[in-house]
Amino acid sequence: MQRRLIWVTLFSVAIVVTALYPTRKVHATPVQGCSVANLKGTYGFNRTGVNNVVGGPIASIGIQVFNGDGTIGLTRLTRSNNGDIQDWTYAPRSVDASYTVDADCTGSLFTADGTKTNNLVVLDGGKGFFLLSEATGTIVTEEGTRIEEEKKD
Repeated sequence: MQRRLIWVTLFSVAIVVTALYPTRKVHATPVQGCSVANLKGTYGFNRTGVNNVVGGPIASIGIQVFNGDGTIGLTRLTRSNNGDIQDWTYAPRSVDASYTVDADCTGSLFTADGTKTNNLVVLDGGKGFFLLSEATGTIVTEEGTRIEEEKKD
């Protein structure tokens, strides 16, 4: 009888402690308030991954200008395509390229003909970004950090 009383007491204590113990709740709140205006200025970037179209690993560093209105300005970079080094050049994607940014800080980059080339995430109000290539046969990511904000008129 005493053994049963001990077990009932321990069980009761466990229930009370569990009920009184504060549980941690994690709430995922979507980010709101981003737009193309958040991605504005000159960004330093590094891009790495595998591009099977060029035959293997790629890496590049450079600067890229986002105009804050959905258009991309100058992009200058140096790169290695499967070990073939290309010195500083201007990237063709900067010509008439555009981008979108949704309110949740996700978006995309497009070529002049409207082909989506990358998905992106805007970080910390536009201080940085992540990109993921949409091209078939690639596993390429890019990270950028704003190094200079465009001057306001």
